[in-house]
Amino acid sequence: MDFNNDGILDLLLGERNGYYNFYTGNGDGTLHFIGRPSDTAGDPIERNSNSSGYLDDWNEDGYIDFIAGGYNTVSVSGGILQVHLNVSNDPTVPLWSASVIDLTSSVCNKWRITHQTHDLDGDGDKDIVLGYEMGNVWFAENIGTNSNPAFNGYIQLQCNDGPINVYTNFNGGGRARENVADYNNDGVPDLLVGCNNGWIYYFEGYGTGIAEESSTAISEFRMNLSEVPTTGLFSVNLTLPVASQVEISVFDATGRLINSNNSYCQSGFGSLQMNITDSPAGMYMVSASVEGLTETARLIKIN
Repeated sequence: MDFNNDGILDLLLGERNGYYNFYTGNGDGTLHFIGRPSDTAGDPIERNSNSSGYLDDWNEDGYIDFIAGGYNTVSVSGGILQVHLNVSNDPTVPLWSASVIDLTSSVCNKWRITHQTHDLDGDGDKDIVLGYEMGNVWFAENIGTNSNPAFNGYIQLQCNDGPINVYTNFNGGGRARENVADYNNDGVPDLLVGCNNGWIYYFEGYGTGIAEESSTAISEFRMNLSEVPTTGLFSVNLTLPVASQVEISVFDATGRLINSNNSYCQSGFGSLQMNITDSPAGMYMVSASVEGLTETARLIKIN
């Protein structure tokens, strides 16, 4: 994640002792440690143990926010998951709010939870996928909006062989560590799950079965990007149930429209090429709209 918006990927690393460590990328494959986070009250953001951090623009204001999880008590239900919004006026220097959005009770309070935001059910809003110490992988549906997410619980993700659990159903020793992405570029999110014995399980998506109307493998409009990070040229890959007019828009970190493309596309799979070569390095948002439906994705441009 490019959290300082300089066009170079950075790293957020959690520790067993509860600290979060921020590293900036140097652009040559090396990293520079810049410190541990504090909030606007001057208090360090940390956990008692097993910290797990994730960065995302939680409230869709163009600035990267800090989702901080970890272990806060000595009980087995001592997990805590909170969001610190970025209240900085400078996109290159995040400033984490001391006033947190506490997701602990509404998402999960189990210990050693890892977390990732992803629109897993394909309904246009950001959900949360969680990996658990005991091998479970859970899904928390966003029942709010992207600018104001809300959750009221979680369910266990399933595969053809039953619940996804790398302790009971799959021999991995527990400690599920999830990563969601469209690895095979078919427009459907897939899942990697690491576990205690060092294995990584790959679960290929073919329709989540989570959305209220999900009867076929690909039943709705989907979009993802390729050739990213990009130096300027990238592809917007589309899945369309019917032939439609598609509008592609690229916005910079301030929300300014810098490029657009309005094209008629046939049903099935297809790609539209975009070019932001003349734009500076940094983070951008790409949206694709079809008949009132919109998909968005984050894009990083490098020099």
